Amino acid sequence: MRRGIEYCPVTAGVEAVGDRWTLLVLRELLLGSCRFNDIHRGLPGISRTLLSARLRRMESRGLLTRTLDDDDRPAYRLTESGAQLEPLVWQLGDWARRWCFGDPEPEQLDIGRLLWRLRQYVRPASLPGRRVVVEFAPRGEPGERAWLVLARGDVSACRQHPGYDVDLWVTGDLGEMHRVVAATTTLRAATRAGLIRLDGDPGMVAAFPDWFAWRTPSGPGVW
Repeated sequence: MRRGIEYCPVTAGVEAVGDRWTLLVLRELLLGSCRFNDIHRGLPGISRTLLSARLRRMESRGLLTRTLDDDDRPAYRLTESGAQLEPLVWQLGDWARRWCFGDPEPEQLDIGRLLWRLRQYVRPASLPGRRVVVEFAPRGEPGERAWLVLARGDVSACRQHPGYDVDLWVTGDLGEMHRVVAATTTLRAATRAGLIRLDGDPGMVAAFPDWFAWRTPSGPGVW
């Protein structure tokens, strides 16, 4: 690795991970994405060419490895060095949430990106023993619907109806949904305020919050 002009560990750390995309690629890997297309989908605004370059650079710096899975498809995994950056990634988000993170801009409101991120927070072991379909319908956006298909062995986020009966409906303000997932508020607070509503089987409505590993203002896992 090229050394900075200053003999300082902070300088060396910035040289290793200090650009925007490296930290965001780390976030996607920490959230469980290991295939190129999944990593790319979680990074709006990056080109496939630039992502390829960042992955190669991170591999050369010992932050990740590129292997082939059982189907001979490339898979990216964090090394021990890369995995030890996890506290830095989440603490940076926590700091931003406190000091420089406001409400979402209109162009940031996207139900598809929202569900892709929420999909990454699913706790498979907490899901019911059968497939569950959750429909998300933002208020005031009649054409904007999306679905999560939840099963212990597979979780999918869909912009088209998945073809299964819906078990649970989540309706409400799209901006508030983004705030819940981004952890500037909690699902409990949003539902109590009437900004988000859950409908369906009462048992599933009660269990729904426990299906996700929320990052919230009160700490991980508190909803």
